[in-house]
Amino acid sequence: MMKTAFLAFLETRVNQLLKLDPVTAEALKSLDGSVVHFICLQPDFNGYVFLDSLGVRCAGWHEGIVDVTLRGPLSSFIMLASNRESSWAAVSGLEVSGDQNILGALEATHRKMELDWESLICEQMGPVAGHSLAEGLRLLTSTFAGLGATLSGHGAAYLQEELELVPSEPEIDTFSREVTALNEAVEDLSRRLNQQAS
Repeated sequence: MMKTAFLAFLETRVNQLLKLDPVTAEALKSLDGSVVHFICLQPDFNGYVFLDSLGVRCAGWHEGIVDVTLRGPLSSFIMLASNRESSWAAVSGLEVSGDQNILGALEATHRKMELDWESLICEQMGPVAGHSLAEGLRLLTSTFAGLGATLSGHGAAYLQEELELVPSEPEIDTFSREVTALNEAVEDLSRRLNQQAS
């Protein structure tokens, strides 16, 4: 039930934001009928986004053909959302597969998005508080995205080679859960801010 509610909220919010960015909305019309499968590995969550001429629809399941799949830990999706200048291949931990034409069109559209998140926050909270909060969110996002990439790419080598210490599996699991909890807290804060902005 929570997954359904979250996807419904996400669908509403994305469509509201697309109304503020008609260039992106128009670009997505060319992808009418495409289905994108998002698979988050840490924490475990997946969903489907259906693109059509009216915007996007989100669902928790789909039995038909999927055109594009994006898979990775939460840190990769945070990095993808916060840094639109990089190519998707440069996002650490993100795996993309599917129709190359649709992937190319989605990536190009993602790079050209003109959604001004900071303006939305400032409209609700005022210019000074809004700017400060946006700066704080950018710092948190880059910190956690970098932390996720560092842990996944270099954590084991550092523990074994630099510290000459191999922690037990329960210790690694506990640490991983703590990092996941921090990532979820950042996502929760972002959702609450978006709710206030709407």
